[in-house]
Amino acid sequence: MVLLGNFALLVALVAAGYAVVVGVAGARGRREETVRSAEGGMKAAALALSVAALALVVLLLRKDFRVEYVAQYTSRDLSTFYTIGAFWAGQAGSLLLWAWTLSLVGVAVLIANRTRNRDLMPWVTVTIGVVLTFFTALVTFYGNPFRTLPVAPPDGQGLNPLLQNYGQWVHPIALYLGYVGFTVPFAFAVAALVTGKLGDRWIRSARRATLWAWVLLTAGILFGARWAYVELGWGGYWAWDPVENASLLPWLAGTAYLHSVVVQEKRGMLRVWNVALAVAAFALSIFGTFLTRSGIVSSVHAFAESSIGIPLIAFTVASVAVGTGLIVWRLPELRSPNRITAVVSRESSFVLTNLLFVAMTLVVLWGTVYPIVSEAIRGVELSVGQPFFNTLMAPLAIVTVALLGTCPLLAWRRVSARHLRRNLAVPAAIGAAVFLGLALANRGRHLAIVGVLSLGAFALATATTELARGLLARHRHHGEGWGRALGNLFAFTPRRYGGPVIHAGVVIMLAAIAVNVGLKVERQAQLAIGDSLTVHGTRVTFTDLTFEQTPSKFALVGHFRITGPDGERLGTIRTEQAEYTGQQRVTEVGMRSTLGADLYVVMNEVDPRRRVATVLVFHEPAVFWIWTGMVVIVLGGVLAAWPWRIDRPRGGLALELASEEVEVVA
Repeated sequence: MVLLGNFALLVALVAAGYAVVVGVAGARGRREETVRSAEGGMKAAALALSVAALALVVLLLRKDFRVEYVAQYTSRDLSTFYTIGAFWAGQAGSLLLWAWTLSLVGVAVLIANRTRNRDLMPWVTVTIGVVLTFFTALVTFYGNPFRTLPVAPPDGQGLNPLLQNYGQWVHPIALYLGYVGFTVPFAFAVAALVTGKLGDRWIRSARRATLWAWVLLTAGILFGARWAYVELGWGGYWAWDPVENASLLPWLAGTAYLHSVVVQEKRGMLRVWNVALAVAAFALSIFGTFLTRSGIVSSVHAFAESSIGIPLIAFTVASVAVGTGLIVWRLPELRSPNRITAVVSRESSFVLTNLLFVAMTLVVLWGTVYPIVSEAIRGVELSVGQPFFNTLMAPLAIVTVALLGTCPLLAWRRVSARHLRRNLAVPAAIGAAVFLGLALANRGRHLAIVGVLSLGAFALATATTELARGLLARHRHHGEGWGRALGNLFAFTPRRYGGPVIHAGVVIMLAAIAVNVGLKVERQAQLAIGDSLTVHGTRVTFTDLTFEQTPSKFALVGHFRITGPDGERLGTIRTEQAEYTGQQRVTEVGMRSTLGADLYVVMNEVDPRRRVATVLVFHEPAVFWIWTGMVVIVLGGVLAAWPWRIDRPRGGLALELASEEVEVVA
């Protein structure tokens, strides 16, 4: 299997390189048979990388400790579920996963365009081939998972306990697919720039892949936040850690891109914005990989220090340079004859959206790289903490929520005052009513949170306006009952409502985050058996300390009784400190979750002889609604991206949503 894996990597590298060289020749000579041969090289690379991936899975399942990667990330007592998950637990395996998924995405693009876009496909093939060649070379020469040890150890080191979570099967895979997916709009943008085909065809061709990339990257980020919350034991879900930021950067650029391309499709405008954002989303994906894998930043999520950072940063710079050069070359042709004719219009709101997301991207980028720049220039290692990001990102997020409530109500080109007043009346009234109601209920306290919630209510009302109009239309014109009308609305026109669903999820999530950050309560105390501490009216009593031992770990387990403000018993919580064989000590969080708040208990320092523990307790309001908003965002994205095909000629309704040009605002 080791020989097979290494041979497959070499075949994949040669095949990907062949696709690039022959693809360039086919593009320059405009020879279709040569282009098809290049596409065959891409397919051969995908097949070879599939063989390499299968070989690694077999080695992991066999627990073949002759292989260095297997010995590093598995052990004899590791379950099959996590043994397969060890595939992408380390640098070498995750690079193979990246190259493999990229090859499969590339083949999917080729198949989808086998009879379309034949003028663009040579350069699309070349661009994806260059990226695939680069990552296959990284796997082969910098992070080969098939390297062997001189002597096989009797057992492996095992998988990091923090990775022994269901998130190991969701978070990394979703992130990699998101990163890889942004190669597709980049490739089509490069093809459009090289060929001069600068209309909106390249956008439509890359739309579905871009949407899926965005959805999967979103899901990866959200699962990562949940994973951090339940595993790391610090009571939070986002720390503005450099590696967390590495995933947020392409997400911000990709979100701006998905909004911006709507204007080009509707009005033929923002062409420079769109190609620049396609380049930025891709380049930031590679840059995020550099941050994660080079060891240049300190993070609980990062891989160990490695020389792989040099080729990654070089490839990032090269991608930006090529993209910028092509944009400058085609700048006269990218300029649109159409202009924004009114300050208050749908077009101007999209430009403002672009500026907001670019501003957020720059804030996150600067806060992430500033410590690196400072150390390189001044020799002083600094850190940029949460206050920097929160201070700058919070107002930008608030303006974004305001735009979510306003932009869908604006018309293209210009908006009359009467039209604007009519459309804003109901959402604004709902927002004002929420503000007054919450302000009175809280007796004027927490007005900042009340303001955010009322703004969220305004935006949420806007997001439901189009749904209500669609329901009313089906009810009137088709005579359907309300329940059936709602079902048919999503069954027949799901992509049209994907954007509003995403917006609703964003509003729910941001409002819940505002409540959580503003009203979180934290208490810490040293407790002996029988001692208690009270957090937000809830009493937490340390009732027992027990010991548990398995072949792979030894754990100190703390048991706690939870009592409500009126003395009613709410249940029990257990939390533990576990020491795994050959691994570090890990804290397992104990939680009691309700719709209103989580009670989050962590047992830190423990003295088993005195039966005393330092206990940290958080009252975490609205966490359920943070996760709910995240799920709604992903579901809305799936609605927008799914290739729905519906044909109902009997009622005069024939929809081909897989190819129709509808407005999707993510």
